[in-house]
Amino acid sequence: MPDRQATCQNEPRHFVRHAPMTDPSQTDEQQMIRDAVARFLDRAGGLAPARRIADVGPGRDMALWSGMVGELGLSGIVLPAAEGGLGLGMTELVLIQAELGRRLAPVPFLSTVGIAGAVLSHACDGPAPARLRAAIAAGTAILAVAVSGDGADDPFAATSVIGRPVPGGWSMTGRTGPVVDLPGADAVLVPALVDGSPALFALTTGTGLVVTPLDPVDRTRPAGRLDLDDHRVDTGARLDPGGGAAELRAGMECAMGRARLALAAEAAGAAFGAFDATLAYIGERRQFGRTIASFQAVKHRLADLFVRLHTAWSMVLGAAGQADGGADPALAAAEARAAHAVACEALHAAAAEAIQLHGGVGMTWEYDPHLFFKRALAVRHHLGRPETAFDALGAALLAGPLSAMPDADDGDPFRVDVAGWMRRHLAGRFAPLVDRGGAGDGDALPDLRKEWERALAAGGWVGIGLPPAAGGRGMPVARQVVFHEEYARAGGPGRMGHIGEGLVAPTLVEFGTAEQKARFLPGILEGRTFWAQGYSEPGAGSDLAAIRTRARRDPASGDWIVDGHKIWTSLAHVSDWIFVLARAVEGSVGRQGLILLLMPLDQPGITVRPIRQINGGAEFNEVFLDGARAAADDAVGAPGDGWAIATRLLAFERGISTLGQQMGFARELDAVVRIARDEGTGARPHIRERLGRAWAGLRAMRHGARRTLGAQERGAEGAEVLGHKYEWSNWHRALGELAMEAMGPAATVADTDPVRARLQAMHLFSRAETIYGGTNEIQLNIIAEQGLRMPREPRGDQGGRA
Repeated sequence: MPDRQATCQNEPRHFVRHAPMTDPSQTDEQQMIRDAVARFLDRAGGLAPARRIADVGPGRDMALWSGMVGELGLSGIVLPAAEGGLGLGMTELVLIQAELGRRLAPVPFLSTVGIAGAVLSHACDGPAPARLRAAIAAGTAILAVAVSGDGADDPFAATSVIGRPVPGGWSMTGRTGPVVDLPGADAVLVPALVDGSPALFALTTGTGLVVTPLDPVDRTRPAGRLDLDDHRVDTGARLDPGGGAAELRAGMECAMGRARLALAAEAAGAAFGAFDATLAYIGERRQFGRTIASFQAVKHRLADLFVRLHTAWSMVLGAAGQADGGADPALAAAEARAAHAVACEALHAAAAEAIQLHGGVGMTWEYDPHLFFKRALAVRHHLGRPETAFDALGAALLAGPLSAMPDADDGDPFRVDVAGWMRRHLAGRFAPLVDRGGAGDGDALPDLRKEWERALAAGGWVGIGLPPAAGGRGMPVARQVVFHEEYARAGGPGRMGHIGEGLVAPTLVEFGTAEQKARFLPGILEGRTFWAQGYSEPGAGSDLAAIRTRARRDPASGDWIVDGHKIWTSLAHVSDWIFVLARAVEGSVGRQGLILLLMPLDQPGITVRPIRQINGGAEFNEVFLDGARAAADDAVGAPGDGWAIATRLLAFERGISTLGQQMGFARELDAVVRIARDEGTGARPHIRERLGRAWAGLRAMRHGARRTLGAQERGAEGAEVLGHKYEWSNWHRALGELAMEAMGPAATVADTDPVRARLQAMHLFSRAETIYGGTNEIQLNIIAEQGLRMPREPRGDQGGRA
């Protein structure tokens, strides 16, 4: 049998290690903490301690724990400096917890620091909690907390422990469920009821406390049960002051949110650990004469998982940032709940795929997948099940405390300026444009939307990110994001000028001649000239390098004469110009010999035929080119430069407007929530759960987009940027399906209500979103081959891959 260490730990040279801890948005101090933890754990053997404990456990590695608290001082990471801690935030905590999770480190960090530390800091105060916090910071105490499963939602409602006052202290009676890290702990924090009111006690070991050790499936994390029968403790064992039931419940709710976030980080880290082990294994495992990493079915599964894991990590980091930034407590708690649920499911998916893609050896004790799979089972039932979390989020959306729309920051003068301008101008004759022209509605009111583009230009809102030398305003990414968010929040219509402003203008700035910039940029920036994109062809689809449109030089004029057939050309029937990717070198194939041409649509030799879509609209077109002409000066670059320019142009589509797009999605989700409430379908558990999942997915995309945009601004983006289109298109398609479920039987009849009618059209059109701009299958190939550097299948000419 192959050596496990070589197979699971060593990585082939053509693969990239995708640790979740790598994030350019982190500060230098945060990166230093993360790197120090990673180096320490790797010196200790990586997964070796977990393997060793699994063989002899259940238990923990006390030598590893002593090093963490002694050498690194990690136990006091979030505790105040006055009590011996480092006084840092949740972001630093989740970075550490993710590193521990990736290696399944068998140490009591989560229970002692992530859970008990949160309870002692947020649910109670006074001398006794302060002494326990100081002991945690000093690394002299291991603590457990008697909460588990769905009981973590309200530990006082779930507890069976009763506290009764007796002379000199308290009598404790009851039995707990499984408590993680209880065996060998110095103390356990126990939620209890005293005369029907919530109370919190710290029970220390060595005082007659009866602990029943359990045999957990995940042997790297010991568990036990408390059996209390008139167990006597002194008065100092009660940690809450008494008489403050509401305050204690609120504090415990805050603490459980932070505990869930710590557990979410551990789950996300473990998911990446399973992913990295699987990626390494399939790069070495050979079948049918080649590595199984070259099989498309395997690549697609890994690429899909890669996107899912980065979604979870974005949610965890974003929720930690919200907690550190003093977000509204209800929103912070909801994000922590969402992060926990998403990360737990991501770990289960990664661990299950690890077993499947390791094949037969994945089912053996000798290989590592079983360790991750067992950890996935353990975390899924620790602080609440994902299904319960999503149901609770959906219920909060229906009840009103939670909204899909992010709150506006009224303290930002620029945001106030944009919102005010939109409010004043998206009225009167432009009022019919609110929420029009979006997905599946792109051909709506074209003349009025062109007027709107001119109004936007007059207001200075076109080309805000372009450099001033090109006629733009040169705004930084943060301000561009604000504009797109407020535009979508106001219900601004789909942009008729998007192709020109978002694709053509940046391409001309980067690749165009001075004469081309002078001729074309003013029309774009003034809202006078509208563009279409001529990429896809009937026989090529997403495979741009397989295009057959030909361009040849006219020997007399030097102009380009173009023959071919473009398809899926958005709004070509109401556009003025089109940029066309054509083959300019006779006999060239694949990516070679291509050229990008700028062509007026109103000329002999060009015929535009609208294509009626599934929802009845016709925003897509076929464009037939039969001897059509592009002036010699209207070629961008030289023959052969087309591929590089075209792929760079497509990169602009992953730009700043993505957060505006998500704001539009939020408006749609809010509409679905209102419909579910009005129709009564929100009373169905599966609808509530799906609403919660939709909200969590949208928040994760928002956090991920902000991370990506920040990384792009610094030139430090990673492979995760390749998953953006795959992520949002699948999310939006699922939202369309949810909208129809929320409408119930009424969804089968054309609705006269404009909001419901738009959702019906969106549901139908969203089926195209996983096709246009690169099908799901093409996107997965790109993620696998360009992002994960998995080998291509050894068949024929691969030049046609986009």
